[in-house]
Amino acid sequence: MFDVFLSYIGKGSARLRGLLQICITMKIKKNYFTTLVTLLTLTSVQAQYVYIDIPDTTLEFNGDYFDLDLNNDTILDFRFIQYRDTGTTGLIDHSVIIPLDSSNSRVYGRQRGFFFYADKLNVGDSISYSSNPWQGISSTDYYGTIEYRFDSISDPYSQWQEDTEGFIGLRLAKNDSLLYGWVRIKIENGEKLIIKDFAYQSELDSAIDAGHLWISMQEKHLSGYKAFISQDKLILTRPENKSSAGISIYNSVGELVVSGNWIDEKWSLPIHLFDCGLITIISESIDGVWLERIAVIH
Repeated sequence: MFDVFLSYIGKGSARLRGLLQICITMKIKKNYFTTLVTLLTLTSVQAQYVYIDIPDTTLEFNGDYFDLDLNNDTILDFRFIQYRDTGTTGLIDHSVIIPLDSSNSRVYGRQRGFFFYADKLNVGDSISYSSNPWQGISSTDYYGTIEYRFDSISDPYSQWQEDTEGFIGLRLAKNDSLLYGWVRIKIENGEKLIIKDFAYQSELDSAIDAGHLWISMQEKHLSGYKAFISQDKLILTRPENKSSAGISIYNSVGELVVSGNWIDEKWSLPIHLFDCGLITIISESIDGVWLERIAVIH
């Protein structure tokens, strides 16, 4: 038996997403909605990775904006703006990021062509002092370009031309030190900017990898715990008479797909709930942490 909570995410999405249930959760009021915050501690490096999941926020009309408080200290750090059909021609779509404190905020990126671009990062890319020149914001215009399209044609220097998700690396100056984080976004046809979730490394001057913490961790084995695919099902097994375990399954880009409580020794889910790619399975109980990855192929 597996007590699982499922809900659809994203407009028209085929993926399922559960309530976030890892370690410590608490509710906070933020930008007109409630978010779920999870604090995860990496004891091996004595650093804290804070992941914040928010309802997908879509900017699709001219001038729509979203303000991001990266490190959850009630001080807004970055503004995302979607411009539609602007300019003297009315043919420009422009997705931008603006530091609300330009002296202390930086974006992972560099100048390419006419614009200072926010680079598109993948899962596992390191975000640190040495990983990038941190020139994703113009020092004179005080904004960074994510995507720019004229008459529906992308600027060739943009890394966000394909309608896929990616991560933007962010940096804040705090107490004479640096705090690193990321935000996951998606651009659709240059007309929509969707903000999905974000995270930061609360240990100052410590690097963070793009994507959810579990995605970057090595597999952890527990005696008797197994995962495999049989026909059209994902099957998890463990020894009998074990205590209830919290379990979460993430897709290849670090999105939480399923979360709940594993009660009996065997549990299965239809494989069609998962997109093709590598999924990460995490079980947490008094027995310890079990982490395993499996490739899903339809």
